[in-house]
Amino acid sequence: MKLILTGCEYAGKRTLGRRIWKWWSEQTGAEYRDPPHTHFHDHFTVPNVVHSAGHEEHKELSEKDILNINPGLLEHFQRFQISYHFSRGFTSRPDHWLIDWYYADAVFAPLYYGYGRPGEYGDRRVMARHHDNEVMELMPDTILVLVKASSEVIRRRMHNVEHPKSLFEEKDIEFVLARFQEEFDNSLIRQRFAIDTTSAAVDESLEDFSRKVDYYITPEDRQRMASHQAK
Repeated sequence: MKLILTGCEYAGKRTLGRRIWKWWSEQTGAEYRDPPHTHFHDHFTVPNVVHSAGHEEHKELSEKDILNINPGLLEHFQRFQISYHFSRGFTSRPDHWLIDWYYADAVFAPLYYGYGRPGEYGDRRVMARHHDNEVMELMPDTILVLVKASSEVIRRRMHNVEHPKSLFEEKDIEFVLARFQEEFDNSLIRQRFAIDTTSAAVDESLEDFSRKVDYYITPEDRQRMASHQAK
């Protein structure tokens, strides 16, 4: 399965992502390991730019240092790590899962990172549509999922839920929710749906996901599922 989860911080995309990974491993026999390991590439939102496992020796320092580099260098870094995940080593795998990927830059770079604004070099809204085209060429079976929640719930979770360090600010909740919705609506990825976690428990969100994603599961993935269930 090729899968992108995107959405505002505190909408629940990481919590849901962990449950999706466990569910998919039960369906197909794909490897599952407990957190901090994750099947998702979730390192595209500054300062969380280092994969959660395998880089422990420099993760804390790197995420501190990334906040001190100039916007031009950060733009290059983000551009290259986004493009890296289009490489054949990823796109040829049976599963390639990402949280936010280039959608985070489209929303957050003009707001917080100092680059990528409309009309500038590296305009991230323009680049997002370019990357959509790449996805459709290299991974046409990719599924895009917008994970969202009401502004009131986002605000409450900001105060009550432990979360990775983020530049996201409470005053920007409504704007950021609207921008992620806009990127989802404008995406060129045809296979897509939304999950609203406003009043749903995690198990309910997973059930919603499994029901909606079933329509898009490829014949190859269905064969993997059948082979695993037959064991």
